[in-house]
Amino acid sequence: MSVDYPAVNLQYAESSFSLIHPMPVIIIEENKMQIKQIRSVDGTGTLSYLLTDELSNTAAVIDPNKEDISKILYTADEAGVKITHILDTHTHADHYTGAGLLREETGAKYYMHEQTKNKQGAVEEAVKFGVADIVKFNAGVSVDEYVNDREIIKLGNTEIKVMYTPGHTNNHVAFYAGDALFTGDLLLIGQAGRSDLPGGNTSDQYDSLFYKVLELPGKTKIYPGHDYDDNEFAYLKDEVVNNPFLKERTKQEYIEFVKDFFPPFADSEGEGKKVILQCGTKRVSHAVSEYTDITAIQLQTMIQKRNDLFLLDVRQPFELSMGKIEGVVNIPVSNLPSQLNMLPGKTEAIVCICASGGRSSEAAHFLAKQGYTNVYNLVGGTFTYLASALR
Repeated sequence: MSVDYPAVNLQYAESSFSLIHPMPVIIIEENKMQIKQIRSVDGTGTLSYLLTDELSNTAAVIDPNKEDISKILYTADEAGVKITHILDTHTHADHYTGAGLLREETGAKYYMHEQTKNKQGAVEEAVKFGVADIVKFNAGVSVDEYVNDREIIKLGNTEIKVMYTPGHTNNHVAFYAGDALFTGDLLLIGQAGRSDLPGGNTSDQYDSLFYKVLELPGKTKIYPGHDYDDNEFAYLKDEVVNNPFLKERTKQEYIEFVKDFFPPFADSEGEGKKVILQCGTKRVSHAVSEYTDITAIQLQTMIQKRNDLFLLDVRQPFELSMGKIEGVVNIPVSNLPSQLNMLPGKTEAIVCICASGGRSSEAAHFLAKQGYTNVYNLVGGTFTYLASALR
């Protein structure tokens, strides 16, 4: 299973780490192991995990983010454990892996799926998304040991089972230890990761979710690779009820659902350009000057005092039956690039609206990138607005 792969001489900006006390980490106790969740500080919603085997005082780091290496090292040092394993669920396209740096600091062994060997193909596909620099860097970190579906990685007395789960990328795996499933970017809390990134495939994602993940017990705890709402984990049984990606569908119905779910790539402008990608639907950072967030009360006041507002509801048409603001024009966020002709002039006031404020922020960001200069986003969405109007 071990493969000798040529080492790459990587030059890192950081020559040492300042192990000052980091922001708090989330600690979850498991049987004979401990999970420490480390949330990114770089605005990507990225989650890394320190999985500790308590009997051997050894630890594995899952999906280390390059920007959080100091925090990861401090967390391990504070826990009194030695990092011996580094596991990446896939070749990331939205942030730089910290695996190379972490290996230099700890001497730990780096594991990825066998499909990761196809490095050049991943880089070539990433060019059209404008993320070639990130993928090239991540693909350039040599892997110490390749693993395949159903193999077991031993961490002291803890067994980490490998589940091959392509869909988000073609080299994606999930790691299953105890009743914890580290899903990477395949399954997020309340949604799934995009399947239209380099190496993604919606059909494969369907198979991974319905024939791999959903075969596990309902008590399984889902620890995702990204989260934008301060969630720690979710029980699989709750995700089956609440996550629209896990609704019972045929594969073709699932493919059509995914097409309409994700917003367009507003920032994908080609190799060498700054690109912001989110694996889910909520953008966690944007330029302050791009658009203006407004509350439900502010929108009520604007509607009362102005007659020039264009109210743009970017939900799917069927969602309007659950409640809508009077006077909205409905254009789903995924349709915006092809229906800009339905909008007013670029200096007119446009208020983007959805159910909660997530998709509408994507729409507002996209419109600002297209040159619209008077764009608003309704924070809290339709339901907050309707609830406040009843008071």
